[in-house]
Parts: sequence; C-alpha cells; structure tokens
Amino acid sequence: MGFVITPKQTTSYFGRAVLPEKLEEVYGEVTDELIEKNNIDGVVDNYFCTSCESNLSVIESEYANTLNQNPEFDQVYEGSTSGFVAFLFWTSIIWRLSIQDYSGFKLKVKEEKRLNRILKKYLKNNLTEIKPNPLDSDLNDIGYKLLRSPHYSDKNWTWLHWRPNYERPYSIMIDEYVLFLYFKTSHLKGMVMDFYSSENLKNKAEFNIPTENESIFSVSHKEYSLIVENIKNYGVKAVDKELDTNLDKIHQRLGKKGQMNAQLKAEIKKKIADSKVALGQKFTIKNQAEIINEAMSKYINT
Repeated sequence: MGFVITPKQTTSYFGRAVLPEKLEEVYGEVTDELIEKNNIDGVVDNYFCTSCESNLSVIESEYANTLNQNPEFDQVYEGSTSGFVAFLFWTSIIWRLSIQDYSGFKLKVKEEKRLNRILKKYLKNNLTEIKPNPLDSDLNDIGYKLLRSPHYSDKNWTWLHWRPNYERPYSIMIDEYVLFLYFKTSHLKGMVMDFYSSENLKNKAEFNIPTENESIFSVSHKEYSLIVENIKNYGVKAVDKELDTNLDKIHQRLGKKGQMNAQLKAEIKKKIADSKVALGQKFTIKNQAEIINEAMSKYINT
C-alpha cells in the first residue's frame, strides 16, 4: 500500500496482498468502485516487449539477493553481486523512470539515449553473459554512490522521491536506498546539491564505476529517518503552499481582491486535517472541495 502525495492532493493505491481489514482501516467502506479505480502508481502493463521484460527480470532477481546482506551501520560494505549487474540494475531504474510519462523524472535527452544504448548492449537473458566491455566509451565517466539503511522499511514507511532540479548528481530515494547517479565524474567536485541533508552521508559513500564491485554505505535507522522526515516536511510545505494559492484564487473568483482572510484559511486547513473521513479519502480533491465549499458558503452568507 502506498500514498502518492502531490501539491494538489494525496491519492493512494494498494496491492492484492493487502488484507481487507487494512483496506477498511484506510478507506472505510471497501466498494467495487474503489477496487476498480485502484491504480498502482508507476506500474504499467505491457510497456516493454517480452524479451526486454525477461532480460530486466534477470538483473532484478540477481540484485534482489543483496537484500539479504546485513552489514553493520555506518560503514562501507561490498554488494554480493557483480558490480556490473548492480550498475545495470540502478541505471535501468533511472532510465525506466525517465521514459515513463508523468513520472515527474526526466533525464536530459543525451543521457537517456546513453542509458538506452547501455541497456540494449548488455542486458541478456543469461546472467553469465552479462559482462562489460572495458573499451566501451558509454561506460566511461559515469557512476553512482549508494546509501542503504538495511531493513529500515521492515517497520517504517519510506518514499519513492526525487527532485527534478537535482541533476549533478541525479538524486532519488527508493525505499531504504538513496541513489546518486553521476553522468560525469567531474560532478563529484561540483556544486553541492544537498538531498534532504544527506550530503554528509553521501561523502562517506564510495563512487561506483561499472567495471568494479559495488560499494554501499550502510546508514543507521536513526540517520535515515532524518532524511525521510525532511522529505515529509518538504511535502507538507508544498501542499500548504498549493492550498494557499488555490484558496486565494477562489477568493478572487468570488469578486474579492487580494488574498483570502488568514483566519478563514486556517479554519479550512484545520477542517481538512481534522475531517472524520477515512485516511485514504482525507486529502483528495473531492474531500477538500467539500470542506472548502461548506466553509465558503458560511463565509458568503454572513
């Protein structure tokens, strides 16, 4: 189960393994309409050909084995699979995010094409055939740093989150991992783009290149929770700013000038936060609209 938080609204989705009791807790009454409209964000059927899906599954299955590693916190450890397979795994994720419409993540055209070439050349249906060509220019001047908080998500919620303006390196949180992808090694010494106060941890991580074993920096749950919390705070501010803007627009469309009364805004925000609807419905556009309409009706009629 997950929640998709955008400035306009928060929607949610669930998988087949979610128990009915949990669905009722989050959504209240579980209707046929709810199930029919359930859409798992980022999951697209039949996007790639069968051969491509098969080749991607080879590296995904192999990299999944690294989840069984239990390193000590605050240290660099070596991944249990081939460094090149690890490189293909992470670049395939970045490439798939970039080519998917409405993901909110986009590489530059030349970068996207470069990853596409790499994946086309090296993804195979047989793991033993996946080997880098040291003379391939596409594999030069590219690499990544990786943070992991082992098993953090076993008991804690996490994010799939990135910032569109973070390109040197591209930075993304995926569950208990934070990936920093560099398309030029010179960016290692470039301007600091502190991804939610993870810069100190990033500096402790080693730079991975395609032809060497993968190194991962293990982050304590306490430190990782600070990054998770910082992303949450960023989201709260973005949502609040969007709601402020929309309330001012409503105010102006009603023939008023300037901004909506601050007290009325605060009242609307509190009613949304305190509304008695199920969590899965609370921050949807529909629920927000109903609360805003009710509050504005009283305001107009007084």
